Amino acid sequence: MSDHQQLIKQLSNQMQPVKPLAPTGVRILKWVMVALPLAIVCSVFVHRGLTDWHQPGAGLALAQLALAVTLGIAAAWNALTLLIPGRHTIPTVRFILGGGLWLLLNIMSLSVHSSTSAHDHGTFCYLFLMVVSTPMMITLLWTLRRSGGLYSQKSLLMAGISVAAWSVSLLSLCHPVQQDRTDLALHFAAVATIIGMTMVVGRWTRLK
Repeated sequence: MSDHQQLIKQLSNQMQPVKPLAPTGVRILKWVMVALPLAIVCSVFVHRGLTDWHQPGAGLALAQLALAVTLGIAAAWNALTLLIPGRHTIPTVRFILGGGLWLLLNIMSLSVHSSTSAHDHGTFCYLFLMVVSTPMMITLLWTLRRSGGLYSQKSLLMAGISVAAWSVSLLSLCHPVQQDRTDLALHFAAVATIIGMTMVVGRWTRLK
């Protein structure tokens, strides 16, 4: 019994105070400050010029950009908040509505430029999204690991949505306002790939 008590006393003396977790907003800001510059640097290797915001339909493109950034921030917020049991998160239905609105804006862009000759940027767009999403995915998964807590498929799903949304935001800054159906289909394919990759890599690195 005396040895048992001595062990408890020894372990108690060795305990260090637990560092409190930074607020979710602070963690998101730190991630963006690291991930966004890295993504921009990577985009240089596949960059093909800035968007001409004077083209017809630029208003819809700006709305898509604003919506994508909003979804990216909200999804990152959920991904980090889900690590802490009992915390309230943004309802999933809002992401469904936001994603549906983003899809609608893209479809409206097609109808606006139905008579305009659009270049085939599909392959470039897919490559661009894969390149810029890689550093953001790695840094966000690293942020999740550093934050500790309980990892779940939903937190990884939200992380994937956030990375995809931020990647699409960067693409809209260097993509012609004009686009065709093939181009748009490859955008959606890239978004699905990014989300899937984030979840697979997250599970592979034991983020559960």
